[in-house]
Amino acid sequence: MGLSGLQSSNARINTTGQNTANVDTEGYSRQRTDTSSSLGGGVVIHDTSRLVDNFVSSQVRSDQSNFAYYDTYHSMMTVADGLLAEDSMVLTGYLNKAFHALQTANNDPTSSSLRELAYSSLNGLVEQYHTLSSVVDRQEQLVDGQLSASLAELNAITIKISDLNGKILREEGLSSSPANELRDQQELLAKELSRYLDIKVQFSDKGLMTVQLKNGQPVVMNQEPTELKVLPDSLNPQKIRLVVDFGDYNVALKTNELGGSIGGLVDFRSEFSEYADRTLGQHAISIADAMNVQNSKGLDANGNIGRDLFSLRDVEVYSTKDNVNKLSDISIRISAGESAKITRDTYELARVNDEQFSITKYDANGKVNEPSIIFDPSEITPDSHGYYKIEELGLDIRIESFDKIDGDDVFQFIPTEGAAKNLALNAKNGDALALSAPIGVNTDSNNLSDAKISLESIKNTDPNTSAFAFDATLYPNAPHKISFTSPTSYIVQDASGTVLAEAKNVTSYNSLLEQAGLASEAGFDVSVSSQPQVGDEFFIGTDNVDPADNFNGMELVNLQNKLLVEGEQSLSKSFAGFVAYVGNKTAELAGHAESSEIIMNDSMARRDRLSAVSLDEEAVNLLKYQQSYSAVAQVVTAARTTFETLLGIMR
Repeated sequence: MGLSGLQSSNARINTTGQNTANVDTEGYSRQRTDTSSSLGGGVVIHDTSRLVDNFVSSQVRSDQSNFAYYDTYHSMMTVADGLLAEDSMVLTGYLNKAFHALQTANNDPTSSSLRELAYSSLNGLVEQYHTLSSVVDRQEQLVDGQLSASLAELNAITIKISDLNGKILREEGLSSSPANELRDQQELLAKELSRYLDIKVQFSDKGLMTVQLKNGQPVVMNQEPTELKVLPDSLNPQKIRLVVDFGDYNVALKTNELGGSIGGLVDFRSEFSEYADRTLGQHAISIADAMNVQNSKGLDANGNIGRDLFSLRDVEVYSTKDNVNKLSDISIRISAGESAKITRDTYELARVNDEQFSITKYDANGKVNEPSIIFDPSEITPDSHGYYKIEELGLDIRIESFDKIDGDDVFQFIPTEGAAKNLALNAKNGDALALSAPIGVNTDSNNLSDAKISLESIKNTDPNTSAFAFDATLYPNAPHKISFTSPTSYIVQDASGTVLAEAKNVTSYNSLLEQAGLASEAGFDVSVSSQPQVGDEFFIGTDNVDPADNFNGMELVNLQNKLLVEGEQSLSKSFAGFVAYVGNKTAELAGHAESSEIIMNDSMARRDRLSAVSLDEEAVNLLKYQQSYSAVAQVVTAARTTFETLLGIMR
């Protein structure tokens, strides 16, 4: 009994010494040597075990992963929010400056200096789109760099965990005691791993650690670690995808709810970077398309029909490696005047059957948000460049050979992606601004009434579909004259006097060509100010166009307040909404980061109450075991004295 007591006290003193020596060792779990009473007397020493609660340890890992996710995401959003909050970065100021310069040019359309000022302001607006786009690109590059570094550190940790599984298996196979120090190291590595991803830790029948992601995908399988890698998405190189490398093959990693800092980086990239790029791109497409279309409805400083002020590159199309050779056969562009139909979604082009194709839109979460558009190219007339207009989507699509597209081919494109970065000013100088109307109107001085004719609208100046010829004059068979046969009826005549149409029982003197059924073909319309008299005549032509006229220039200025973005928001309101989204998201993440840190600290405190070394407690234990050792030593001394006395009697 005495000897077993000495061994027990000595073992407990050693355990207490081990605990005290590792009071500052990170990841060390307090140890305890358990004993039990022996049936034959004395004490039996059991294993020296670690004082851990697997549930609490799991909670610590989960809470740490949660905090790392919000902290990483918030830190990235804070940078973006800070940049967008700078006055020099606010797009609204550049929009106001550009439209104010246009308004100033409208005060004197013949002034070259005012036109150049407006041109310079438009150029500054384009450069600001480039600046904002570069901010998003730099943030994305920073994320990609951090993601690569984090994955390298994560893979190094999984290798260490796997190696420790092998060491634990060997050590515990050669000894009846658990490998406490190795298991502490492994537990600490699992905790470090949870900073990168939200993981689940389990132990096999042999006590070996296995690590899985929250969705069940394996990271460490006994002594076999896997490698996580980042690869470009074949359907869109601008995107990334995470894969688990099993050596002979890769398995795509589900990126939803990854947790940890890696999850924060991935979500920042998909929820902010992609959203920001597409939002800015949608904005750039809206203003470029609207101003290009409106500029084509007027005359520039040289008396020519206005040309595009801005240019946008064709939409980039992506597919799998097997279809790379087919990409050059597909061209997609925004239909002129249809930018309000363009969304931030991802579009997918596929073949339905021998005659039909489909285009499906997917939102940011990869969900289909509306029915697919089915079209049959044989039922659509292409333009002179071979483009088929898909009315519902606001897109023009050209496919060199429809027969090359197979039923299992998939092509993806995002119209708004990179549009802000690739926006360019097509105009060379201020003379390209089409400020004046392409036609003039006048009232016959011999009219009996005081009614005056005025230009109401210009809808179309395309020589192929309107009354305007290629040289900016009116075709001879276009409306040139309106003659009233009574106060409520009139005829419309061409240049030779031929009657094109007649309107009767007129009650309104607005949209005269529309009431006569000619506005759509003409591409313009006129009004008179009051009721005319019989014989009153009004003339339409290009001979009396006033160079100082600002009819179309005012229409260009009015675009600032029109609902251009998806037909729901003005340019300024759209950008203000984007900035507000960034600010609200940053504030939301700040709150989550703060609360998750409190929860994490509480979990760690619970773990420390059980597993951390308390010097006060160890000091008490050390004194107790020393006294126990001394007391048991007296038992041994008494036993020795007794035996010596008995031996002496026998002699």
